[in-house]
Amino acid sequence: MSNANATAPAASVSMGSALLLSNDAAAIGHLSVSMQQLAMSPEVCCDVSTALNLLNRRKFEAVIVDLQVGEQAKTVLEKIRLSPANRTAVLFTISDSDAETAVAFKAGSNFVLRRPLSRAEIDRSLKVAYGMIVRERRRYFRCKIEIPAAIYSPGVPAVHGKTLNISEGGVAINTSLSLKPGVQVKIQFTLPEREIQIEAESTVCWCKEGYLGFQFTSLSPQLASELQEWLAHRLEDGLPESVADKFRSLTQAPPTGDPGGVRDSSAAESSRSSNSAIESQAWLVLYRAALSEPDTGKRQLKIELAERSMRQRWGELAVTGPEFEEERQRLIDALENLRGLKGASR
Repeated sequence: MSNANATAPAASVSMGSALLLSNDAAAIGHLSVSMQQLAMSPEVCCDVSTALNLLNRRKFEAVIVDLQVGEQAKTVLEKIRLSPANRTAVLFTISDSDAETAVAFKAGSNFVLRRPLSRAEIDRSLKVAYGMIVRERRRYFRCKIEIPAAIYSPGVPAVHGKTLNISEGGVAINTSLSLKPGVQVKIQFTLPEREIQIEAESTVCWCKEGYLGFQFTSLSPQLASELQEWLAHRLEDGLPESVADKFRSLTQAPPTGDPGGVRDSSAAESSRSSNSAIESQAWLVLYRAALSEPDTGKRQLKIELAERSMRQRWGELAVTGPEFEEERQRLIDALENLRGLKGASR
C-alpha cells in the first residue's frame, strides 16, 4: 500500500493533562507553573464532585489530590485506581502528616508531596515522575493520520479504507465495511517515512456508520517495537523543543562511558559534564526502568535491583565533595519514591 497521500498529524503543545484537586491557592500556583514548564496541561478543580465527574469523562496522564480538601479526597484516591481510563495514571498526593502519607501510599499513590510545599520540591518530584508520565502519555497517544489500510476477513475479499488514528493498542479506520464488535480480522497498513508494514490480528471493538475501531490482539514484538518508536517520534514532533529534549532523554538509551573522561576549564562546560555524569549513572537507568515497568510482578524485581544500585552509589558519594550534592539529593528523592512505588505494587 502506498503512503503518498499520508497527512501529518496536527501539532500539539501538550505532553499530557493532569487533574489537580486542591483548594490551596499557593499549591495550585506552584504546581501549575511546574507542570506548564513540562508542557503539561493542568485541569484545576476545588471540589470532589467535579473531580469525580472529570475522572469519569476524561483521560489524564497524572492526577494530583490534596488531602486538605477533606475526608472525601480519599474517595477520589480509591476511585482513580478503579477508573477504566485513569487507573494507570501517575498519582500524586499532597499530605500534611506522616499518617496522611501512609494513607496516600496505601491508596496507590506513586508520589507524595509534603507540606510546606516548595517549587524546588515540586520540580524534583515531577522530574523523577516524568518517565512514568511520558509512558502513560505514549500508551494512550492516538496519532491522527490518514493512510491507506486493508481489512482482511476469512473468506471475504480485502476491504480498503483509510486510517483516522493509530495508537499502540489499535487503529480506527474509515471504511464502507460493516462489522459487529467482537469480529476477528487482520489489519494491514504501512507506517509513513519508515515504510514498515504493520500486519496485526485484530478485534472490532466499536463501530458506527462509515467507521470501525480495532484493537490489536496479535502483533509481533518486532512490529510492536517499531510501532512504539514511530509513535514516539510523532508525539515528540508536537512538543516544544525544551520539552522534546526531556522526552528524548527518557525514550532513548542514556549515554554510557567514563563520566570523568571529559575535562573543560569553563564553568558552563563543567556543569554540563557533571549533569552528563549523573545521567549516565547505572542507578538512574535502573530507577527509570522500575518507574516505567507496567507489570507489577516485574516491577518488584526492578525496584530491588534499582535500590541495590542506589545504595551502592550512596556509599560511593559518601567520600565525594559538594559538587555531587545534586546527585545525593536526587538519590534521596528517588529512594523515597521507590518506597512508595513498592508499597503501591503489593
